[in-house]
Amino acid sequence: MKWRCLSGILILSLLVGCKNPRLHLLNVFKSIDLEVSNNSQAYQLLTDICERYGPRMAGTESAACVEELTALLFRSYGYDNVFFQPFTFNQWQRGTARLRIDTSGIFTDFPALALAYTPSGNVSAPVVDAGNGMPDDYAGIDVAGKIVLIHLGLLPDTPPHIRNVHRAQKLSLAIAQGAVGCIAVNPVPGNLPTTGNSTLDGGMIKIPAVSISYEQGAALRSCLSRKKCTARLNTKNTCTPANARNIVARLEGYEFPDETIVVGAHLDSWDISPGALDNASGAVSVLDIARIFKTLDLKVRRSIDFVLFMAEEQGHYGSELYVREAKHRNQLEGIRYMFNHDMTVNTYGFNLMGRYESEDLIREIGTIISRTDSSFTNTIAHFTYLGSDHAPFLMEGISTFTPLCRYQPYHTYHTSADTQQYITPEMINSNIRTSAKMIYALANSPVLPAVQLNNEQLRQYLIDNQLQEELVVSGDWIWN
Repeated sequence: MKWRCLSGILILSLLVGCKNPRLHLLNVFKSIDLEVSNNSQAYQLLTDICERYGPRMAGTESAACVEELTALLFRSYGYDNVFFQPFTFNQWQRGTARLRIDTSGIFTDFPALALAYTPSGNVSAPVVDAGNGMPDDYAGIDVAGKIVLIHLGLLPDTPPHIRNVHRAQKLSLAIAQGAVGCIAVNPVPGNLPTTGNSTLDGGMIKIPAVSISYEQGAALRSCLSRKKCTARLNTKNTCTPANARNIVARLEGYEFPDETIVVGAHLDSWDISPGALDNASGAVSVLDIARIFKTLDLKVRRSIDFVLFMAEEQGHYGSELYVREAKHRNQLEGIRYMFNHDMTVNTYGFNLMGRYESEDLIREIGTIISRTDSSFTNTIAHFTYLGSDHAPFLMEGISTFTPLCRYQPYHTYHTSADTQQYITPEMINSNIRTSAKMIYALANSPVLPAVQLNNEQLRQYLIDNQLQEELVVSGDWIWN
């Protein structure tokens, strides 16, 4: 512990290369606070995007319009190096979904939403409760030829050592067990079904899968504990090639221009709402942070790429493209951090995703941030997941981190209620001022502890952070 403290002090003494680094950072941080307090454009921009363009599903006309808008905004802030990264992807298109269940001698309609990359299908079969839809939940039950009921989160009686997995992994397990359909339960109360990607490879899954609300799921599970139920599930959906573009604005470093900090967020949403939380909140955060750096004329030793990714919801297509392009240009090794903003409101700390080598530096910077912001608790967490645009960077051994955010007890993630009425200016500004300070300090540190993991180090990191099973199921585990 003593060594860690001394290490943090030494790192801070090097920070920004001036005689009094704490005072320098404190002054810059105060100027950021003042700019955000007086001139933040984020909330108004979030409102404009949601009201004017509505849902921004990648590959649609509204998404293309927002791509153009954000490129214009970057240029209006004073960025000379702004460019698109176009790509083609397999766009899933929602048709209809109807779920009817016989719980009392008559088939009753259950409001339902198809999960993305669900095919067209028409099945009628008994419903079997598979709990959380994890491997152990299938012990002792037969779901072959049946419609399986799974919880997308973790049920209250789940043992504490059980770690939840992505819905795509749960669908893969259900298919492997022989299920002919799936009913997935939204883990968040609010009488709303949810949507989301049911695959990790961009292809249609083999069975129809829909979501129902938390409340309906609880009622159905209670019914199944007493008697047998049959469901009729009908879906009509398609997949077609579509085009989308990342938008990149680069701020060149004056001392280490070949070293880059990627500050990213996905710009797209699902088709059922304007995606105010997921992810207009992250997109406008990145935009306003970029604006602040130009407005305050903040100089940076290493380069920053402000990136708005497209098609995150349908499979991380945009971030995967960015990584491929960086690798093609031999620039991947220069990426020191990927700082991902996905549903970023009410920021109080940072999740370093098991990259402990950066903890001392980020904690020391956070100590100074907390002197200018009483709501920032300088909490450091280490939990890993693959369900956002940091994943392609993580899989290349690049150090990734995210803001730690406080959500309301009920939030609107992946539902029709993900609108701007649940977002306030302070929720957004909390993330902007905190993240801008952290980015400035990292971009100006003469040395950074982050290193790209080699192949064997990456393998061990993924095992240590309990990602191996998920990658095996998705077919992305490249080691024997």
